[in-house]
Amino acid sequence: MITKISCLGFRGFAEKQSLDLAVPDKNRLGSGLTILVGPNGGGKSTLVECFHQLSLADRGITFSEGKRNKLAGDKVEISIDYEDTTGVLRTLNRGAQTKWSGPALPKIYYLPSRRFFNPFFNMMQWDRETYLRNLQNYQFRTNSLDQYTSRLIDLNNKGAREFNEVLGRIIGEQIEWTIDQGDNGQQFVKITKDDGAYHNSDGLGEGILSLMFIVDALCGQDEELVVIDEPELSLHPQLQKRLLQELMDRSKQRQIVISTHSPNMVSLEAIANGAMIARVYNEGRGSRISMIDDESREFINSTIHNLYNPHVLGLDARSCFFAEDNLIITEGQEDVLLYPAILGQLNKNYEIPFFGFGAGGASSIRSVAHMLQVFGFKRIGAIYDGDKKEECEKFNKEFGKYGYKAWSIPANDIRDKDARNIAAVKGIMTNKPNKLKEEYVGSMSILLDEVHSFLSVDN
Repeated sequence: MITKISCLGFRGFAEKQSLDLAVPDKNRLGSGLTILVGPNGGGKSTLVECFHQLSLADRGITFSEGKRNKLAGDKVEISIDYEDTTGVLRTLNRGAQTKWSGPALPKIYYLPSRRFFNPFFNMMQWDRETYLRNLQNYQFRTNSLDQYTSRLIDLNNKGAREFNEVLGRIIGEQIEWTIDQGDNGQQFVKITKDDGAYHNSDGLGEGILSLMFIVDALCGQDEELVVIDEPELSLHPQLQKRLLQELMDRSKQRQIVISTHSPNMVSLEAIANGAMIARVYNEGRGSRISMIDDESREFINSTIHNLYNPHVLGLDARSCFFAEDNLIITEGQEDVLLYPAILGQLNKNYEIPFFGFGAGGASSIRSVAHMLQVFGFKRIGAIYDGDKKEECEKFNKEFGKYGYKAWSIPANDIRDKDARNIAAVKGIMTNKPNKLKEEYVGSMSILLDEVHSFLSVDN
């Protein structure tokens, strides 16, 4: 098992950054899954490509000048910890040539984000071992993966029972496919439909084609590390969910690393069970890796079983993992809906990004802020109800050193609420219709202007 990978000098990694990999536990769903999230251009694809470079390390690979970071001394060093030792792939003498130092390389099945091949191909059959020994050295991320057709021919000739079962589970129905030959002598993938009609690989949908690559990667031995860049591409959200379930099932026995831009590919249950989630982003001198800590993992575990606020880390909230920065945390889900209404009533022509469905109560704001701070967010704010001034002050005292800031509104709640076996609560808005009260127009205008100004300051 690989427990850690470190990167220095490859593309945006000007300073050495490390990632701890999740380790499978056969009794815990998703325990061996490592999920990389973050904004575009942060370095996720570069990090997963490090695994690909390692899979080729004994083949004398090179790092061209444009791939070596000058701020890192014009050198590249990629290392992994596994089998109680460390292996290092490094460039020599500030040049393109490399040397691998370490024991035998682990088996790595790497898939780039663009997964396609020439629809018409020649006969070449490779078993899995041969294919992994001859993985293409992708010089460009848009290269076609033509060698993969050798795997489809091998699968077709051997029956591909497991492959077809997994593909059917993710698609939601079994599909009939085979390798056929055209009159020109070239091979192609033929998909047969229920009505007997068929189409060839030239008309194969990008989503189905991508899944064929992914499923082949997953149907290997447990000792292999599978690394997939953006597995969600061209997949309908429902297929993304089924694919995630397959990844979670498989990662009980093996290590799987994915880089994703889709909240559908982030499982809170897997994280609670030991999966690693890390945010990769660009800051100052280059790419950074920030990993979840135990406290945030416990908070995520608690939200899964929170029946009163089940959407605290729902899809909308999980989108924050992919955000560039700048979020405002509020106490509850109604706040996320009502503060924009207040902006409109005040004729404020700017938007304020609020966190998901709220934090699930004032006591959870601190936990959400801690999680975002762990993931490297630099500008996070919070708005408390007026009766939570003490919590607001604690927030500013704890998180002010990170550049975070909290405010409390000038009433005990965001809107009026009728008595329900508890004392009535007065808010800054009326209840039905939800309208900002006249006496709070001035103070809320100032508060929201301060929030907007806070987010507008350059990091």
